Amino acid sequence: MEYDNSNTFVLDQFKKIDNIDYLINNMKSTSRAFLQIINSLYKGEPKLKDREVFIESLNMRILIAMNSIIKLTEGIYLETNTQKSTIRIIDFPSINILARSIIESFLTLEYLFYNDLKEDEKEFRFLVWRVSGYKSRQNFFQENDRKKIKKDIDKKLNSELEEIEKLLLEIEKSPYYNKLNKQKLWKLDNYGIPRLNSWSTLLELSMLQTQMFQQSYKLYSNYAHSEFISLIQINESDVYNVDSINNTLHLKNALRFVFSISCVAVVQLKEKFNYTKNVYGELEAFQKNIIEFWNLFAIGKLDGFTMAN
Repeated sequence: MEYDNSNTFVLDQFKKIDNIDYLINNMKSTSRAFLQIINSLYKGEPKLKDREVFIESLNMRILIAMNSIIKLTEGIYLETNTQKSTIRIIDFPSINILARSIIESFLTLEYLFYNDLKEDEKEFRFLVWRVSGYKSRQNFFQENDRKKIKKDIDKKLNSELEEIEKLLLEIEKSPYYNKLNKQKLWKLDNYGIPRLNSWSTLLELSMLQTQMFQQSYKLYSNYAHSEFISLIQINESDVYNVDSINNTLHLKNALRFVFSISCVAVVQLKEKFNYTKNVYGELEAFQKNIIEFWNLFAIGKLDGFTMAN
């Protein structure tokens, strides 16, 4: 469809905001554009810094989760040994858990990379995040379990112990280390502390509109932890059955949530490096218009939208 101006395009987007097929088709299109930009990360100059390789990892996590959600929207038919159900259902708990992983991956990107902090503070956050991951893996294996695992895994865990010691020495040299309170220092020493702020605080500080995403994020967290409230919601409404009122409502909400965050992720990745800007610039105009619209919608700056040529 050709648009005469930005206003016509924006109005059309708001008309289609409840169209599930439109949302899915645009998620597929944006996914292709997203992967094209991600693939450029190892081809561009200058090369990625050590910590920047995780920009690719976290964006791939968002991309794969988004594609898993697209696949889940197709629904399934359950079967017994003797018959196949005639009712197509959608696995909403899985969609909600994947939606949660998408926003947490994006918040991690913001926390570590997409911010205006000084380089030494970014490095401090990264080191704490990294050592906390190693510590979590060490704590995963109890002393008795270490005797049962394969030698190569045990060797890796031992090498990571050495890495933990090196990272802790670097962390303790940072001026930001002395700003940690006693509770955080204790957690860092014993278990690791991947984020210096809670997820809810990171969402409040995020470029994302907090009010737009906060309630959905709380809901999806309940599903991730199999909280009773999530089971109440499932039992009180026919959310599983495709085309039911509640199914359609929940699906639209989840797709808008995921799609808008993925568009912000695309734009932030595009802005991070000159070569990702170049790859983004080569995308089809209609792709860029869709991505920019939903990006600005998610961060509350739609008044700045202009059409791509």
